[in-house]
Amino acid sequence: MMDVPTVALNLTFLLTIGIGFLMFRAHVLLTTLLTLAGDAHSAAVTLTALWNWLRIAEVANYRSRPAPDQEIRPAKAFPIPGSRRLRNKGLV
Repeated sequence: MMDVPTVALNLTFLLTIGIGFLMFRAHVLLTTLLTLAGDAHSAAVTLTALWNWLRIAEVANYRSRPAPDQEIRPAKAFPIPGSRRLRNKGLV
């Protein structure tokens, strides 16, 4: 028959080994998951950049200028004094 201190020491030793093993498994699991997540992120960034690069080339080669009916002229912020626009609005 074993005495009480021997049983207590054996249980302490086995629990310490068991907790250490569980922590090791958690470490391996987290390392694996973080590595897979990093690889997936790198692949997503690479594929997105490649897709955008190919898309820009496709759009740029389609037509270099808009159609004549779609051209937009910039608006004039300050109309010329004495212009028809000012006369029509009664400002001159």
